[in-house]
Amino acid sequence: MAPPADYETRRDGKWKLVVRPEIWNPELRAEIFARVAAAPPQKHPRTLKLGDAFYLKIYSPPAGAARVKGFFRDSKALRALKQSEALARAGFHAPPPLAAGEERIGGALSRSFLLTRAIAAVPLAAALGERFAAPLDRSAARTKRQWIERLAGKIRRLHEQGFVHGDLVVSNVFVALDAAGEPMFFFMDHDRTRRYPRWLPQRLWRRNLVQLNRFLVPGISVRDRVRFLRFYLAEGRAGEKEYRLRRWTEKETRRRYGPTRKPLRSRRTA
Repeated sequence: MAPPADYETRRDGKWKLVVRPEIWNPELRAEIFARVAAAPPQKHPRTLKLGDAFYLKIYSPPAGAARVKGFFRDSKALRALKQSEALARAGFHAPPPLAAGEERIGGALSRSFLLTRAIAAVPLAAALGERFAAPLDRSAARTKRQWIERLAGKIRRLHEQGFVHGDLVVSNVFVALDAAGEPMFFFMDHDRTRRYPRWLPQRLWRRNLVQLNRFLVPGISVRDRVRFLRFYLAEGRAGEKEYRLRRWTEKETRRRYGPTRKPLRSRRTA
């Protein structure tokens, strides 16, 4: 995938850079390169805040089989930039990427980085716990249902557009409120997000549903999880494949978190 049109590709010594030219300057470059040089090697990427406007994600050189793969594909930083831009063009929210770079030595991938703009959003789990953990009145319960249904619809549309998130755990979903007070969901961490042809098997979707369902979240009950799954597969889309996916995922939800009433009875049930 080529860099998006709003970016420039530059060479800087052993580094390949893909940057938004309106924000890239010598001072920002110097700070990023100093942070990258000082970062100790580690298995997982490290995220640092740069002032109030930026976040810098630093990737160490790959090891093992990933080192071999690094000869033939972009770094995770460049892939994350391109997928974040693809998501934005498709109408989804993600932290805006501003620059990415990868260092290569003799063709071998070494360090890389991704610079994103800070967003005015909070982790979804924290927002749910703050708003919906306490006993709820009828209005708050209705608002929670609306949040759940909106998130389910957003993830369904993500999959319908061919995207599969690389790690759709609840900590990789942030939320902010728009001018009307409605939730806007931001999908984070796209170095493993991919876009596939829409006809591919739903096992890729299933992985995302399992990931999102993996952790306990304050304020979210088993009933809420099943409501999410039913809305995800509702609105006239209940074919045989969707029914099997929903039946399997509901079974896993109840097995993991406990029973709830109204079990799945028919593939026509919404």
